[in-house]
Amino acid sequence: MTSNELTTAIANTLTQHFPNTQIRPSTGNTSSTPDSQGITYRLLSAQLTRERSDRFVQFHVFEIRWLETDHIPATLPDELFEALETIDVEGVTYRATELRWETENNTPRMLVYYTMRTTKVSESTSTMQQLEQRPTTLKAANE
Repeated sequence: MTSNELTTAIANTLTQHFPNTQIRPSTGNTSSTPDSQGITYRLLSAQLTRERSDRFVQFHVFEIRWLETDHIPATLPDELFEALETIDVEGVTYRATELRWETENNTPRMLVYYTMRTTKVSESTSTMQQLEQRPTTLKAANE
């Protein structure tokens, strides 16, 4: 699974759970303007580490921001937790390993952490085949 696939799945999940709210990628600007409304999302970090030769761990951290600082629904944290705790990425369900609700610069945000273990699938090799040997007779070159 790629970071782009996970980001798309988060956008789709937010759109499904908040149908009457504008959902868009973050521009990275943490200050809100009076006309800012809706929810923004962005990938804060992605990391791939090797556990052993054929096994890897992927870490993704996403930031979800509510832009209306003067109108924060009381149920918003619970709704975001419910929406993002498990997400579907192309038919595979992933569970968040951590969800953290906090406020930064008077803007509420949720940090969502997803951790996945993947195994490198080695290419299939053909099995050993039987070698057939036939006896042959060598003839002299001057015959």
